[in-house]
Amino acid sequence: MDISLSLQSALTGLKAAQANLAVISTNISNAPTPGYSRETVPLTTQVVGSDAGVLIGVAQRQVDVNLATSARQQDTVASAANVTNTYLQQIQSLFGQVNDGHSLGDAFNNFSSALQTLSTSPEDPVAQQAAVSAGQSIAEKLNGLSSGIQQIRAGADSQIATDVQTVNAQLQNIAQYNSAITHAIATGQSTATLEDQRDNALGQVAKLMGVQDFLRPDGTMVVLSTTGQVLADSTAATLSYTAAGTVSAGTPLSPLKIGSIDITQDTTTGEIGALLSLRDTQLPNLTAELNQFTKNLFSAAQSANLGTANSGLGATNDANHFFAGVDLANGIDNAGKIQVHPDLVGNPSLLDGPAANPDPSISQTLSTAINAPIAFAAAGGFGTGSTVTLSNYAGQILGQTASATAAASDNAKFQDNLQTSFAARASSVSGVNVDQELADLTTFQNMYAASAHVLSAVDNMLTTLMSIQ
Repeated sequence: MDISLSLQSALTGLKAAQANLAVISTNISNAPTPGYSRETVPLTTQVVGSDAGVLIGVAQRQVDVNLATSARQQDTVASAANVTNTYLQQIQSLFGQVNDGHSLGDAFNNFSSALQTLSTSPEDPVAQQAAVSAGQSIAEKLNGLSSGIQQIRAGADSQIATDVQTVNAQLQNIAQYNSAITHAIATGQSTATLEDQRDNALGQVAKLMGVQDFLRPDGTMVVLSTTGQVLADSTAATLSYTAAGTVSAGTPLSPLKIGSIDITQDTTTGEIGALLSLRDTQLPNLTAELNQFTKNLFSAAQSANLGTANSGLGATNDANHFFAGVDLANGIDNAGKIQVHPDLVGNPSLLDGPAANPDPSISQTLSTAINAPIAFAAAGGFGTGSTVTLSNYAGQILGQTASATAAASDNAKFQDNLQTSFAARASSVSGVNVDQELADLTTFQNMYAASAHVLSAVDNMLTTLMSIQ
């Protein structure tokens, strides 16, 4: 090797050390930065013609693509589990606990007890008023449950709209990063930072809805929905969704679309998928179950001698009924409308029959009827019909809710643990180990010093050569 090759080697050694020292500095300073991937500078031996030394590449990320994909997929699952748990906890709070004094079952049992007490002294005005008040309490409980369910649905509906805006913004970011990355590759620049930013954007999308992705040879990332619709490449698709605002059981809610394609039924994963399931299935199931309870309560609480007239508050004739405001044929949320019959509210003594012809059997008839087994049709989460008492049916609704909430809580914890495990495995490859960086720092400091020493020696040799007369 002649002196010029020695000089060339020493100079490339200095540049290689400088490049690596710069990257090490960046790695250390970004060690705590979320989403940052460790960078390295690839070095290869260079011996081509008159060139010698080391060939310095552009900075590259240290990432295991398979681990990163698995971690992102688990983020999708964990995000859905957590939002489901959050909303079911709200539902559990709304419905209460067994025997906490505030559940539907407790309200019904209080109403039943009031009628039983009245049956022993049907002429007692205090007992009559207590029975009407207990009836109002259970009607108000049903009204409150109905309203609470729709408020939770409205919350889910609003959150979907917010999430869709986030998805659209991040898809736009991915498309922009794609353009920047393809340009950087074409001009020989490092894409490491841009790829981190693109992956972070993809991660935010993946938490909200399940996605697939692959890379084209030019570095463009293509993002697809789980059913194959293109969400982003060099351009970004736009998802559309419009929150309804006020929500009732009969409110038509917005579909989720990509352009003109309805993807509501296909979106089953991530936070949006979980919210759609709550909005369209789980919460309407509870409304259907309460509707079934309300219809049977209304039908049972009647007596031919009660003396209440048809109030006209509901589509169903409520003459001789304790309750009013119900549509047995077409009502989808009778729980939201049921009330104690206005005639009884104004005149509780009707529970003892007309003043001219008292009937002490009315309260006993009502008490017996509401505590007898009743045929319940399949509704909501109850896939088959059953013959049970109103009290038992109320308990089944509460038990089903409690079980679903407990299962959601356990699943959220399990999925979070898996998420932590996957993230740790991915980070073991892409994360910055400061101890390793400091060791590398020493290595490249020594490399720089050695190259400088070689450069000094070559300089002395050249000086000696030039001094020869």
